[in-house]
Amino acid sequence: MDDESSLQFGIEIELLLGSRKKAHPNWKSLAKDVSKRLFKAGIANHINDNNDKSADNYREWSIIQEVTIPSQPGKNLWGLELVSPVYHIQSYWAADLTTIFNTLHPSFNLVPSPHCSTHVHISGTPIPLDTAALAALAKCALYYEPALDLLVPPGRRGSTAYWCQSNRSSPALHPLTSTLDCLSLLDDAEATGSVRPVVEAMNLFPAASAYGRAHGKHKDFIRGKVYKWDFTGMLAGSRGTVEFRQPSGSVSGEEAAAWVTLAAAFVAGAMAVGPSLGGDVGEHGATAEELWAILVSGGEMLGWEGLGGVEGLFERAG
Repeated sequence: MDDESSLQFGIEIELLLGSRKKAHPNWKSLAKDVSKRLFKAGIANHINDNNDKSADNYREWSIIQEVTIPSQPGKNLWGLELVSPVYHIQSYWAADLTTIFNTLHPSFNLVPSPHCSTHVHISGTPIPLDTAALAALAKCALYYEPALDLLVPPGRRGSTAYWCQSNRSSPALHPLTSTLDCLSLLDDAEATGSVRPVVEAMNLFPAASAYGRAHGKHKDFIRGKVYKWDFTGMLAGSRGTVEFRQPSGSVSGEEAAAWVTLAAAFVAGAMAVGPSLGGDVGEHGATAEELWAILVSGGEMLGWEGLGGVEGLFERAG
């Protein structure tokens, strides 16, 4: 990363929750309750009924209905997503996460669910990530995938989860027989000087898939929201972010902060490691020790003295 450049991020926290004291008749009633309590705790927020993605909705926390989480009205449980404003990585963002969960837990049951996940969007600031940076990150996402898999539940590894499939499943990468071939393809994509070939390599989706057939697709198309790493936000006219979609659901501020720290440190570390990643890579991908090393390096580049809760992720992975 350039000495003048740093990172900013946004986090999306999916929750299955219900009031401890009040039976809410519908999702909107629950959302109003959550919004009111967060506002009283000093967290500026609003309910985003239509999941509007305009810039104004990222100036403060927003609450949206998460349709991929099956609500259970009979158990007074509803699927909800908290979407953060844009935070600079050097700001006191972790304090907000702590406040949010400390506010929710006394009044709501937060139920761990395999349907919930945590997504982290990363972008460069004030200098956006360029094609070289994007290719470096893509190469590291592929090489370090086996080690990252160890930090998440089994249902969010490999291609077992529909909404966070391996990027190796992309039709551009799937036919390639080795990791080295995949990295070489990304080097070629970078050499074009355009972001789009990198995005296509990581986020193509098959026209022959059920989704493709249902939408009348006749050739493979870009669809990032089903992969562990979504690069589609880097296309022209998009938000300029890369989304790390693999983390599991968070039910505490510490968990959410750990995923932010992991994502940001990985992106920063990839800027240094990714460009030279190539001929001597092992075919089985990076070890946990190699992943820790790139995270420590990335944290140092961001000016951090440690990696906070990330160490706990490694300890739970054994």
